[in-house]
Amino acid sequence: MMHTPSAPDVEPPRSDPAPDLDCEVDTLNLMWLLGARELARSDAEKAVLVYGLDREVLEILRHASLAMLRELAASGVLLFRPRFRVCWLQERLRMTGPSALGLGLQAILFAAEEVAQP
Repeated sequence: MMHTPSAPDVEPPRSDPAPDLDCEVDTLNLMWLLGARELARSDAEKAVLVYGLDREVLEILRHASLAMLRELAASGVLLFRPRFRVCWLQERLRMTGPSALGLGLQAILFAAEEVAQP
């Protein structure tokens, strides 16, 4: 077996991160779809507030099979997007840090849940 010394300034070849990123997007999509479906089944009003879905999509999700959700999740693009402006997120991250941001977002969701309660 022949050993070839590597040059110190030569960077090793990088692997393509695309397959890993595709898998992460698929996983995010599937988790989002499963969460939306379960909440649509148990509390449609809350699902409208939390996931920002209209009633027609909620009805479709309520009856969607796991196979259908997996197929949708594997679309290769993110199926959801934040409902807040990027500048809002940037401001919160600069001022408070990620842990305080999470608490702030939880407070917003709890407030929305209270509004949804009859």
